[in-house]
Formats: sequence, structure tokens, C-alpha cells
Amino acid sequence: MTIKVGMACGVCPRCGKKICRPRPADIAVCSCWEYCPLDGKLMQPYTPDLTPSTYESDRGIDVIMVHDSPEDHPQPYYSKLKPVEVRLT
Repeated sequence: MTIKVGMACGVCPRCGKKICRPRPADIAVCSCWEYCPLDGKLMQPYTPDLTPSTYESDRGIDVIMVHDSPEDHPQPYYSKLKPVEVRLT
């Protein structure tokens, strides 16, 4: 059995970024999924407020659907991107 030493590198299939990690790493996760595809800015994790008093359940589902829009976009954008695993060789 040989021990792998040195650096292992790979290219992200989504963004083309070259990622290098010290061995014995075989897989790395690219950070491109954290950036908005519309304007390239770093996105913040979305954490819904699940307290019942927030939604005023007596008023119905209309309250749940109302949300504020950021100034950059006319409507909020929730990314569907998932982390990309890059195989290192």
C-alpha cells in the first residue's frame, strides 16, 4: 500500500474553478453554490421563522406568502443550487 503525499487537484464542473487540497483528500466541495447566479453576490442562508404567532394562523395562508423583496432584485431569489463535489486526482 502506498501513501499519497503532495497536493491533489480537480476542476469544478459547474464553474471551472481549480481546487487543490493536501493529500490524502480525494473530494473537495466547491463554494460556487453559495453565490447568487443573478448578480454573483454571496448569498445568506435562508432560515424561516417558524413561530406560530408570526403567521397569524387565524388569517389564513395569505400571510405566509407575503415577504419583503431585497432592493437588488424585484423579487427575492432562493437558490436551488446544491454543493458540488469535485473529485481530486
